[in-house]
Amino acid sequence: MVTKLRRFSRNIYVKYIAFTLAVLAITISILEVNYIFNRNLESEAVFVKEYTNSLAYRSDELVSAYHEIINQIANDNAEIMTKQNYLYYVSDGENVYQNATLDEIMENDKYLYKFIDRTWEYGEKTLKNIEFHLNEDYTFYLTFSEEYMAEKQQEWQQTGDELRPIIISMIVLVVVAILCIIYLIVVTGRGTDDDEVHLTPYMDKIYSDIQLIIMASVLFIWLAGEMNLLSNSYYNNKGFMGIEEIVHLILVAIMTAIATIICGVILLSMVRKVKAGKLFKHSLIYAIFAGFSNFIRSFFNDSRFEHFPLTKSLNRRQVIFTVVSGFLVFLTFLFTIQESMLLLLPIFVEIVVIYWYFYENNKTFIEINQGFNESLQEQMKSERMKVDLITNVSHDLKTPLTSIISYVDLLSKEDLPESAQDYVNILADKSYRLKNIVSDLFDLAKSTSGNLPLNMENIDLKKLIEQTLGDMEDEIEKAGNNFKINLPEQPVYIFSDGNKLYRVFQNIIGNALKYSLEGTRVFIDMEIDNNIVSVIVKNTASYEMDFTADEVVQRFNRGDKSRTTEGSGLGLSIAESYTWACGGRFAIKIDGDQFKVKLGFKLNII
Repeated sequence: MVTKLRRFSRNIYVKYIAFTLAVLAITISILEVNYIFNRNLESEAVFVKEYTNSLAYRSDELVSAYHEIINQIANDNAEIMTKQNYLYYVSDGENVYQNATLDEIMENDKYLYKFIDRTWEYGEKTLKNIEFHLNEDYTFYLTFSEEYMAEKQQEWQQTGDELRPIIISMIVLVVVAILCIIYLIVVTGRGTDDDEVHLTPYMDKIYSDIQLIIMASVLFIWLAGEMNLLSNSYYNNKGFMGIEEIVHLILVAIMTAIATIICGVILLSMVRKVKAGKLFKHSLIYAIFAGFSNFIRSFFNDSRFEHFPLTKSLNRRQVIFTVVSGFLVFLTFLFTIQESMLLLLPIFVEIVVIYWYFYENNKTFIEINQGFNESLQEQMKSERMKVDLITNVSHDLKTPLTSIISYVDLLSKEDLPESAQDYVNILADKSYRLKNIVSDLFDLAKSTSGNLPLNMENIDLKKLIEQTLGDMEDEIEKAGNNFKINLPEQPVYIFSDGNKLYRVFQNIIGNALKYSLEGTRVFIDMEIDNNIVSVIVKNTASYEMDFTADEVVQRFNRGDKSRTTEGSGLGLSIAESYTWACGGRFAIKIDGDQFKVKLGFKLNII
């Protein structure tokens, strides 16, 4: 029901009918006003029953008679006037001005205005408290004949009877016009299928202020034409409708209909713009100021530098701001010397420039921060995807790899030919190596994802290094490198996870054994400075180190590009991740052929 009612009320044909009714109602009501004016009909007759109580009687009859009598006295014209609509007798003590005798006047005393002995007296059917300005020595009598007043009363009633249906129809037409206009204002721009505001492709494209100018011009032309026609009717008033008056009404109808249509179309267009929130923004004045403002702001925002990086935009904006501010300071100094009234202008402009400068800079900083955050989020997302991939792959490889190792172990226990046994030994060696790589991958994934379980406790870092070296004694002897150990005599306590740090030192020392030049020394030093204990492992590489410190800790990155040594490329990456997870600091420095790893921990004083 609601949908049907909405479709009916917003139907385009219903809107056209309402608009036509509004135009007709306004046009006909204006025609009726002009008809009343052309016929010289007093609209007061509709509301005032007695002619003697009307303003028309007061202004047209009473005041007019008084001025005629006063003019006669002023011109010292003692001749008897022949007018019969009013009777008067005036005397200044010496001269008498009259058009009737006192007896004739007193016979019509119902309408008498009498001034004698400085006192006003009124008849039965007069407007009381009407006092004309007379000399105190005057005797003044003014009255209207009963026959004349009876005729005027009859004319007054006839005028009221004629005007009453016209006035009622005018009220009805005005109400209809108002209701149609209200309806059109409510439904204009609304479609039958939705509540969105739909602008028309033609009328609504005209600027709002241009529409206002057109509307004002049309109303001015209509009003000027109407006043001209009314003035001609006033001076040629015949009291009846002749050919000239009929032509006058036709012209009024045409002008009113055209003006109503134009103003109605513009009004509805402006209403649609108000609904869409575009009335002011879609104006020529706004467009000019917005264009000028955008031109000025373009020197401070990124529209002129959108092909530049944001930092370069900041720099160029700063240069422009400095130049403009310097010029305004010069103008301020110049106006101050000249004591010019324009002194406040550059100050005001400077305030605006400062506001735009900081406002646009803030927008640029927000964009830079947003770019950083997006880049960081992308990196974190990429890292999480890598970690998830490594974790899933490592987990999926463990089960088949365990089966391979088990079957290889069973094969090694069988009585096989010597050549087959060699193959089994190679399989066992490679499968164990693959198992270590998968285990390293899994450990690295856990440490990178933040899910690495830690058992934090007070540990003796010196003892941990000694234990690691002791466990790797066979590997150290086999490598043939000399180790120079420089550790303090007393225990060095830190708060960390001993098992994870054991793996860290195992990987760092193992890396030194794999990639050190044969016969060179490996240095392990421990230093304590400002409650920070540092462990430094140095060795001389057996190959040319053409990589950076950051590259060597990347996953699967090996310093030995020839890959002549065994390794997964994950040792230092795991060591770095474990160190940071355990609350330490990890750094690598490359100096010529010397490779140095430095670990830092906060000393825990017990």
